[in-house]
Amino acid sequence: MKIELKKFYSNERFSEETNCFQSELYLNGKKVGYCSNDGRGGPTSYFGIEHHWSEDIKRMEEYCKTLPPIVYTKEKDGMDFTINMTLEHYIDNLVQEQLDKKEKKKKEKDMLKYLIYSKSRWGYQMVSWKGHTIESMLQSSLGRITLEKKVKELQEQGYTIENTNLPFLK
Repeated sequence: MKIELKKFYSNERFSEETNCFQSELYLNGKKVGYCSNDGRGGPTSYFGIEHHWSEDIKRMEEYCKTLPPIVYTKEKDGMDFTINMTLEHYIDNLVQEQLDKKEKKKKEKDMLKYLIYSKSRWGYQMVSWKGHTIESMLQSSLGRITLEKKVKELQEQGYTIENTNLPFLK
């Protein structure tokens, strides 16, 4: 069973506690419904096209119940707990995948100009040098030394360097 989101639209500005989004819901390549979340902490809503609860939606709900639970760990998520998989959680995971893909693309573009660093998976910071890209700095010895010094300083402060375009980190 293949569950997909298409015509996905998200709005970070309106996300307060949960991801604010709207999308069409597909089952095995066929549009069967819609899903959304207003971003204010409430549950993700979904419904079928023909009726409020179409047979396709019911099949997807039953299928999701057979999937492994979602396991959170203290090391990664701050606490240990498990949640049974539901269609709502499955949709939320698909939404997060879409948002992660979008964020990765943005970060890859930012890496061309900025040194990107973080302490957690919940966000990152950037530093730049006026008039210089990361590539231009790597092409000069002074620029490379400046980058290496800044990277070392940030790492000593406990930051993770996110850039994948720094050859001296590989």
